Amino acid sequence: MPATAAPLHIRTDPHSGRKYHASARLPKGTDLLGPCTPYSYTIWKRFRNEVCAECWRYDGGRRSFLTRRDDEGLEREVPTEETRSQGHRSNISAGLWFCDNKCQNKWIAREGVEAVDLLRQLESARQKKPKPKPKSNAGGEEAVAEITQGVVEQAWDAVKAKEGSPKEIRRWRDLQLEDYEADMARYVLLALHRYHREQCNRHRNSPQPCEDGPGSSEAPAIQNSSTTACGTNGDYERSEWQTFASLQSNEMQLLKVCPEILEHQTRIYQLLKARFGSRIKAGSTTSSSRSSSVPAPTPNGAQPPTDNARAREDTRSGGRDGAESATDADASGCVGPALADLVTIDNVRTILGVDPGNSFGIWEMPVMDESECLGFAVYPRASFFNHHCAPNVQKEREGRILRFLTTCGVEAGEELCISYGHVESMDLQTRRQELLEGWYFECRCSRCMAEAAGYSRT
Repeated sequence: MPATAAPLHIRTDPHSGRKYHASARLPKGTDLLGPCTPYSYTIWKRFRNEVCAECWRYDGGRRSFLTRRDDEGLEREVPTEETRSQGHRSNISAGLWFCDNKCQNKWIAREGVEAVDLLRQLESARQKKPKPKPKSNAGGEEAVAEITQGVVEQAWDAVKAKEGSPKEIRRWRDLQLEDYEADMARYVLLALHRYHREQCNRHRNSPQPCEDGPGSSEAPAIQNSSTTACGTNGDYERSEWQTFASLQSNEMQLLKVCPEILEHQTRIYQLLKARFGSRIKAGSTTSSSRSSSVPAPTPNGAQPPTDNARAREDTRSGGRDGAESATDADASGCVGPALADLVTIDNVRTILGVDPGNSFGIWEMPVMDESECLGFAVYPRASFFNHHCAPNVQKEREGRILRFLTTCGVEAGEELCISYGHVESMDLQTRRQELLEGWYFECRCSRCMAEAAGYSRT
């Protein structure tokens, strides 16, 4: 059977970046991308024991429907580094609750059972009691004015200068993260873990030599797949690292509004580097030649993902701490990068920078004015929808799956837009302010321009 033509394609605009346009005349209700799942996500700590980690079901704070936790009930359980040394299972939770074994098995099949161990190790670094916030002796407004690209680079350069020191790495291992930091660290860790799985799958399935040669050339995934519906060959595999990392970073926009987040971000990196990106053992002056992470089985229907030159450079240069780069070998004998090699400043900044302006809120369903925001998730291919205050596309969520359906008939070549947040019912000034604060742009869609012109005449 001939392949079905994709209903949309990507165009690049010098002002608004990449955006979706209809490839043909589309009727109302056209499913534009198929089922899309997130590349990474986090559920906020205050809701974590009330939300299913797989289907994101939430029942107004009631927990009776959640019957499984972490990896309990599974035949294979991965011990943490702490429990391997102590010889018993850790009582630290990975922060995962599930409706039942079906949701649990689905999460494990996609993320890998080793992800439970990684999250346990991370949760052991969460502060048990929040520390009192110090009194500010310098006005916050002055701090906002001082945030520049140079200040940000200087802060990260200072971190980079210390990460080669075994003493610093051991100190970073003992950092205790605030809830916001730990929640964001979960989002970063799951993204890195998924990137690692993609790398392992690629090396396992690639017919070419396992090591990338300096002359290897790979076309950007967005060029190859911009007209392919998300989810056609399995929605998990379609959102790859390259597409995720290519999303616009809003690092500076976020830090100018919230300068204190820079310190949170560097602490997140330090903790992740020390616990997952270093071979330096706690209490030791030597480094191990192996990563604690092992490759996970390829999910059913997995396609070998591709990675761009920047990703390959990251795996060569990051996470060594004076030790030889570690590698993982899968069952076929192909050698690929270790998770530790992916915990780099560039990768962590990329992941953190993608969140503001690209992520979708995980809202209590059905969405109403009083609905709780349970967390956020990044759907890379869905991020190419631009905003319009009178959108011709609506998003529908079922569990963790998002679908994007046309709300009316759309002509060939017409731009396809969604509404960011829930601004359609707001007045012009309110929704423009909401979009400026939440997505860092002043809306100039046709609805806003028409309403602004109407105000100017009155």
